[in-house]
Amino acid sequence: MTATAATRARVAAFLDSDYARVVGAVAVATGDRQRAEDAVQDAIVKTLSCDTEPDNLSGWITVVAINYVKQGWRRDGAQGRAYVKAVEWDEPADDEAEHVVDSLAVHEALTHLPDRQRTAVVLHYLDGLAVDEIAQVMGISSGTVKTQLSRGRGSLAKELRKEVA
Repeated sequence: MTATAATRARVAAFLDSDYARVVGAVAVATGDRQRAEDAVQDAIVKTLSCDTEPDNLSGWITVVAINYVKQGWRRDGAQGRAYVKAVEWDEPADDEAEHVVDSLAVHEALTHLPDRQRTAVVLHYLDGLAVDEIAQVMGISSGTVKTQLSRGRGSLAKELRKEVA
């Protein structure tokens, strides 16, 4: 099945404006930048081959990509080992090293959240979706999204406080 001209135009606009942000969000949610990029690209291909178009393309691609990464973990039997790989660099600047440490701490804290909370937090805080958009993308009510965000924030705060202590 071929994508319509409108779908191709929406995907092209997504690539220009949202691609890097979505890859980053999926990478933080999953802890694997390479799989995140592959999964986002696979989600784009799926978008081009779907009969229907999602209303919120960016959110839909984020959720599909996260699910693709999770499927890969199950397939490879490596879900428990899916941590951020060590980044090699030549003598990083202090702020660069601090940013990497912060990213690792956030990723580690996200791994402790239940799937639904993690997805809602990533879509809201990293992908910039509104509560109603998240509800539509995840197929849950706005109230449930708010609950998941509240619980996720609380859990993240506790996990990140442990990191500091």
